[in-house]
Amino acid sequence: MKKTLFMIIMALMAITATAEQEDKKFDPRKFRSEQEAFITKEAKLSAKEAAAFFPLFWEMQDKQRALFHQQMKLARQQTTNDKDAAKQIDEMDELELRMVKLKIQYHSKFCKVIPAQKVKLCIKAEERHKRNIMDKLVRGHKTNKPGTQPKPNKPTKPVKPQAQRR
Repeated sequence: MKKTLFMIIMALMAITATAEQEDKKFDPRKFRSEQEAFITKEAKLSAKEAAAFFPLFWEMQDKQRALFHQQMKLARQQTTNDKDAAKQIDEMDELELRMVKLKIQYHSKFCKVIPAQKVKLCIKAEERHKRNIMDKLVRGHKTNKPGTQPKPNKPTKPVKPQAQRR
């Protein structure tokens, strides 16, 4: 549960940070377009496969986002006693289960419209896309702090001094 919630939070932070890094407002249509292009390329989807897959994929993501917002709303709520905290934990666990069931349901739907091997590649590509965003976020925070200069790239191999001639 914590791993999925962490990944969702990190993905949203990455989206926000990437938008800030480019000094532009986040454009969900642009993000979806880039995500679709990335997944299509990585999973080697044909135009016909992409046309069948992505409407279901976006539907799943919209439902995941709604569940995520519910999780965040619960996480922000303060509890004053153990009974309320236990209830809140149960509600968060239930939302996490709903998230997993949703993924299972949509993975099954995906396999009905494109081959399972392509579905697997799409799932991997989506995860890779999230990692790429996180990498950009981390690099952006390390190198683009106000008042600092980006660090130069370190050489991959140490440079050996040339031997002196006698």
